[in-house]
Amino acid sequence: MLKTASVRLLRDGGSRQLSQTLQSGYSEAVVPSIQRFCSTPIESLTDSKADGDAPHQSAADQPPDKSDCGSEPSHGINAVRKQAKNHGPSKRGLCGNKLSGVVGPTQEECYHEKKLPGWYGPSQKGCDHEKNLPDTPFQPLLQKILDTPASAVTTILDTWDKDGNRLERNKVLMVLSHLRKQRLYSKALKFMDWIERRKLLNFEERNYACHLDLVARCCGLEAAQKYIGRVPTPFRNEVLYETLLVNCVCKYDVQKAQQVFNEIRDLSLPLTISACNQMILLYKSVAHSKVVDILTLMEKENIEPCHFTYKLLIDLKGQSNDILGMESVLNVMKDNGLEPDFFTQTMVAKFYISGGLTEKAEEFIRGMEVHAKGSRNANRSLLELYAILGRPDDVERICNSCTEQKLEDLLAAIVAWGKLGRIEQVEETFEALVKISPKPASKYINAMLNVYAENKLLARGKKFLERMCLKGCPSNPRTWDGIAKLYVNSGELAKADLFLVKVREENPDRYPLFHSYVTLLKAYAKKGDIHNSEKIFHRLKEMRHPGRTPPYDLLLVAYVSAQVTPYGFRERMKADNVRPNKTDIERLRRLSDLQTKRVLE
Repeated sequence: MLKTASVRLLRDGGSRQLSQTLQSGYSEAVVPSIQRFCSTPIESLTDSKADGDAPHQSAADQPPDKSDCGSEPSHGINAVRKQAKNHGPSKRGLCGNKLSGVVGPTQEECYHEKKLPGWYGPSQKGCDHEKNLPDTPFQPLLQKILDTPASAVTTILDTWDKDGNRLERNKVLMVLSHLRKQRLYSKALKFMDWIERRKLLNFEERNYACHLDLVARCCGLEAAQKYIGRVPTPFRNEVLYETLLVNCVCKYDVQKAQQVFNEIRDLSLPLTISACNQMILLYKSVAHSKVVDILTLMEKENIEPCHFTYKLLIDLKGQSNDILGMESVLNVMKDNGLEPDFFTQTMVAKFYISGGLTEKAEEFIRGMEVHAKGSRNANRSLLELYAILGRPDDVERICNSCTEQKLEDLLAAIVAWGKLGRIEQVEETFEALVKISPKPASKYINAMLNVYAENKLLARGKKFLERMCLKGCPSNPRTWDGIAKLYVNSGELAKADLFLVKVREENPDRYPLFHSYVTLLKAYAKKGDIHNSEKIFHRLKEMRHPGRTPPYDLLLVAYVSAQVTPYGFRERMKADNVRPNKTDIERLRRLSDLQTKRVLE
């Protein structure tokens, strides 16, 4: 049980400031495009204008943003989100069997990034997908869906049915699983709508939850709430409402999340630890002081906290730089019989490092290493921690201790050496990886791109991309993000801009990451380039990334850098339901005073 003491300690400090192809590879139209971006001379691309803007050559340091689309959430909470899936509502497929990725989203999916393959060729082509599928009964149907634009999915399904093909339950499960895994939610929704409309299968509670999740992702929360009204009363249970709650949290819609959470209680549905974790996850980002209300409710309702609950609380304390509070939560966790796993320990060590407690961090890490013998996952975390501490000798020691290294071991080593700026070791490690996997998956390519981007090695990055393109290796929006970051960090803003334009044009069913545009917007803003900053800001608003509010704070930096008063800026923010923070208010005041001073002069 969650002790009253833990609620008190949080109350005291919690409010402080703080495709698979089915064949991987590239279409003939795609290869020349990516090769052009890799091999075209800098001068010719610099002269090219994206949407008529002038090129700029410097990038900005990136202040933290709430987006985790390609960004690094503070102190390892990204991994916390990955752990959340073990504590979410139970997930069953159309037959009632557990199937990953078929039904309501996990906490991990709340913060999903659209990890879809393809350098930047059209997403509907089967050749964009990353892994080969075995020859299974569902492959022909799935291939048809993958090869068809989302707008025409219903038509090809009708044709497929008229040709006398049978739709079996296992085919539905596998097609949905694959579409969701590839983040092709629009096509998955069309598929589910078609199945329900044609009454081809009898829906069960988890099937309705799956459908609700797709409606919320593709059509918004209002449409999802209306969908619940269409669900037969016997199936309007906690699974359905928790699925809606997850989507509210994903979109940071506090009002709707509170409404759904209260509705669960008003309908006398079981209140689960999963629902409470969702509210903690939300309040941790937008209203720290309300976390204690959820903890008090859990205590009142006798809801046992799980590992994920404590991880959220530890992260909350760590982000607030409340090291004593973090240690108190850790002790309460142990007192309640829950031993922190290696990930939790890694998160604590990172908070020690970020808090400037290097000696304490080293002592803590040494204790972790004692219990890490023989654990590959532990060694991977140790590599990261020693890299953050700037200890190349320890990184090399951990690398050498791993006999028969696997791909994930090599990936961890690439990231660690990259943090240390040891490019030679990075490339040697990648060559060892290529010997194991001649055509590396996109995540290994993305890791290399990030290393080159962080170290501003544009020429090496372009050469690497040419090599991977010729191998026919897969990619995804994270890869696009790496390419954009590589250009921005090297001062080639026009290239990054043009690349994102091309990606968007050739992928109508997929978006580049929110973070890709944020990176470019920050760079333009630091330059004081109001025209291009407004242009990128407008693109972000047009694409409407789920759960992302327009980054007015970044746009305002452009006006501050240019020393220009942004007339009507508050009204624009109000129209988008965005409240200015203290920094925004102070910046607007200074710009207004500057304008007044100029008028008086």
